[in-house]
Amino acid sequence: MATRKVSVMNPPARSVEELVHASSLIFTGAVVERGTSTVPAVPPNENLVVVRLERALRVDPVLGDLRGKMITVAANTPESLSPDQKAVFFTNSWVHGRGIAVREVEHVDIREEASVATAVAQLPQIHLGDRLKRAELVVDAEVVRISPVERKSFERNAALWAAAELKVDRALQGKPSESTMVYFPTSDHPLWARAPRFKERQRGIFILHAPSPNATPSETTLEAGSLVALDPADFQPESQLAGMKKLLAALKREGGVQ
Repeated sequence: MATRKVSVMNPPARSVEELVHASSLIFTGAVVERGTSTVPAVPPNENLVVVRLERALRVDPVLGDLRGKMITVAANTPESLSPDQKAVFFTNSWVHGRGIAVREVEHVDIREEASVATAVAQLPQIHLGDRLKRAELVVDAEVVRISPVERKSFERNAALWAAAELKVDRALQGKPSESTMVYFPTSDHPLWARAPRFKERQRGIFILHAPSPNATPSETTLEAGSLVALDPADFQPESQLAGMKKLLAALKREGGVQ
């Protein structure tokens, strides 16, 4: 997919896709004032800009509805922003609590709002493609048995592994073993909280990975050759089978998967 340069108020310009990937909080808003702060922990200074958020384009759901909220932005070029000026802001979290302060990645003309919204909407599919590219095994399967795994790691954020034995109906990528097992965490620690939780008779598409090269202590306790599912995208409902086949075929044409 070709990327398109955006009209950034201060060069150098980066593509919408690059800015979206670099930012965790993206919103449209109107500048209220410069040099002040709405967050007690952030003292006023000349680099700050207070922005009234009008539309959240990418936001962590835990922040709730931010529409109409005042956001304190540590701007890269505050002199390029004037009161009442509207823009699309690409930012990353800085301070939360009794107000929100963020650090700016970039801001672009408000006329880019639609293209930014489109790029944000494509993120889940891009992320799924990334998970498929890195997968050791992708199978359409059913969980036939869940077994607890002996705990061998006793750090505070241990994964508390369980093992799901899979009955594989078809392999979409890679070669399943005679008995295909996937390890998944059962801990509710934030490190593991978003990982899939499997149960017996659950059917779908399993996107399985080797433990990370930068493995956590919990991952290092797994035997060599183990497969894990740690990302929300690592399990897809069986209704997505046709779409998954098309995506895998497209990735293979691009040389992204074997």
